[in-house]
Amino acid sequence: MGPDRGARHLWILRHAKAAPEATWGGRDRDRPLTERGRRDARALGTRLADEHPPLGLVGLAAPALAVCSGAVRTRETAELVLGATDGRVPLDAYGSLYQAEPDTVLTYLREVDEHAPSALVVGHNPTMYLLAWDLLADGSTDRDDLESAGFPTCGLAVLTLSVDAWEDVTPGCATLAGLFAPPY
Repeated sequence: MGPDRGARHLWILRHAKAAPEATWGGRDRDRPLTERGRRDARALGTRLADEHPPLGLVGLAAPALAVCSGAVRTRETAELVLGATDGRVPLDAYGSLYQAEPDTVLTYLREVDEHAPSALVVGHNPTMYLLAWDLLADGSTDRDDLESAGFPTCGLAVLTLSVDAWEDVTPGCATLAGLFAPPY
């Protein structure tokens, strides 16, 4: 079964485990992934590339493009996850997504090419959690599931957006297709 017509799919990924801020000594935006973070991101990428349908989500399109924060840890996470796709998924990193609010991320999502059935966004908490929360319907059991699961490092929420075009993405337009966390 192919992707649902009239729906878009959003893959929301929190960056993988990064060097602790207390021991890093540099700027927060320059913190790299730990070995565990690199392992988790690679494992997720392998599953996305090798499983058909990806992560067992029948009817959902794998990410066709990706955007991420310009921070080192988000770029590394995105590059490792997408590395398994042999360069088929374009990635754009934006400095303005570092410490962004969910509304800023929505602005970027509304600019996604109309022909892309799905997109991956890689960022930081609490923004990634709040983005997923805002897109899920108020009072839905999907929000209960998200709250119960939390959003650990390298955590992934996959949403089905009930919109025909990316420019139509608004709070409450989504349902939860799946929640995933390491180990992958």
